[in-house]
Amino acid sequence: MKRREVLVGLAAAAAVAQGCAGQRSDPVRPSEPPPSPARFTDQIALPKPSVAGTVSLEDAIQRRRSVRTFRPDPLPVGTIGQLLWAGQGVTAPDGRRAAPSAGASYPLELYTVTAAEVMHYLPDGHRAETRATSDLRPQLKAAALDQASVGAAPLVIVVAAEPGRLSQRYGDRAGAYTDIEVGHAAQNIALQAVANGLASVPIAALDAPRTSMILGLPSGQTVVYLLPVGFAA
Repeated sequence: MKRREVLVGLAAAAAVAQGCAGQRSDPVRPSEPPPSPARFTDQIALPKPSVAGTVSLEDAIQRRRSVRTFRPDPLPVGTIGQLLWAGQGVTAPDGRRAAPSAGASYPLELYTVTAAEVMHYLPDGHRAETRATSDLRPQLKAAALDQASVGAAPLVIVVAAEPGRLSQRYGDRAGAYTDIEVGHAAQNIALQAVANGLASVPIAALDAPRTSMILGLPSGQTVVYLLPVGFAA
């Protein structure tokens, strides 16, 4: 009887051991670090922006429409610089910019995407840093719910934001204030496009993390708006 009890006990122990072995999980792998931000290889001075246009503000407001079909004609660098200046250019000796910002904190960053290049606008000195790329517009189009205008426009202006620049001063309101500023800058760019004989459309329906990754943005920056710009088809 005792021998039988020993055999049963050994069998039970073996079953438990086998069950535990079957339930053993793989070791937890550490999460992969986020990709490093893309590096810009060159820096250029943009042509001086014009402050005396031939189209009145009232006319630009009257004519502004969201246009989604564009001719493929590339835009001159001076025109691109003018659009960026309208959105975030320095317009006063003390560094104040074309679009208002809560506490002059300026959480916005402007980028442009063309068939061959990504550009990051540097308001101080009206400059830009650039890097040659393959055409990223098809990827941006896919990240923007396949909206054709993103892939068709010769220029896509990307409005990114870093709300952390406002958080210390404005706390929970930082996100709302940042969104308001995006609207200020985008409207300036849309009106400047009209003044330059161009068309544009603001696009907010997008996968922000995916778009930020495509562009290789620094940690803390996220894409809020895309503005395809070009000559209307």
